[in-house]
Amino acid sequence: MKKIHILIVLICLLVIYLLIMFSKGDDTVMEVDGGVVKNHRLKGYNEKINSTEIISFEYIGSSFSVSCELNGDILHVKSKGGNSTERDGTYFVLDYDSKSHDILNKLQDVIVKYKINKNNGYEYEVAGLPSGLGDTISVLYKSNEKIWKYSNQSPTISDEAVKEIYDIFHECALDNSYDFTSAGSNVLLYDDATKDYLQGTWKGSHFGKKYTIIFAGDNVKIYEDDKLTDDTNYVIIDGSVVSCELKDGVQLANTRHDYKEFSVISTISKKNSFTIVAYFMKDGYSTCDLLKQEG
Repeated sequence: MKKIHILIVLICLLVIYLLIMFSKGDDTVMEVDGGVVKNHRLKGYNEKINSTEIISFEYIGSSFSVSCELNGDILHVKSKGGNSTERDGTYFVLDYDSKSHDILNKLQDVIVKYKINKNNGYEYEVAGLPSGLGDTISVLYKSNEKIWKYSNQSPTISDEAVKEIYDIFHECALDNSYDFTSAGSNVLLYDDATKDYLQGTWKGSHFGKKYTIIFAGDNVKIYEDDKLTDDTNYVIIDGSVVSCELKDGVQLANTRHDYKEFSVISTISKKNSFTIVAYFMKDGYSTCDLLKQEG
């Protein structure tokens, strides 16, 4: 009899545990080669969407990202994509307001056509994967209904849907006198680290020390706590600033690694703003600090 009571208690505890787990929704974590898989099914996201009035839309993919948000009668639109590491004219960044709302109806047609609301609330993440493998889509309706899907392993929507989203935002850009090219952008682009923008004085701090970097023509001077540590000519290769001097035994530079490194700063990579990222050397490479331009 005592054994039966114990068995009943164990069964009750098991039922309670299962109820708790199911109340949390689908949230699975498992160890795999290359990292940890997190498989979430978020609560509150239904596949049935009653509203057709989109007030905000965002798609972040491997080759481009776009978004739009309705604010009163104005639709704020952002678009970004192309090759940011080469000066081939394909890189674009747009940030503008559009008086036309046609793009919202077209995006809703895409959602219906490709059943993007399917698996709504789905999240899938594998730790350790490089960026650009998956995508994110987020939609907010006037009814406050939402669509959200994310994966860093593979796209959550079809290639056909991605192409139509791209074309819709591209057409909107053309209608507003912009284009998905570097020349057709309305945001200044600095990602390619050209000499034109790497001029003047830049300042920052690292490990408690103050650094000043002065670009003048093809020359760079680096000061550590007001002490001159580098005074050398530089070249730009692979989007980074490197010393003109080659390493011992190297006759012709093919990559930036063929050049000698700065004694304090190994490389400077330009970002899409008035900042540069400097990788300092102290017992090997450390994390980066941002240097801001003065004047």
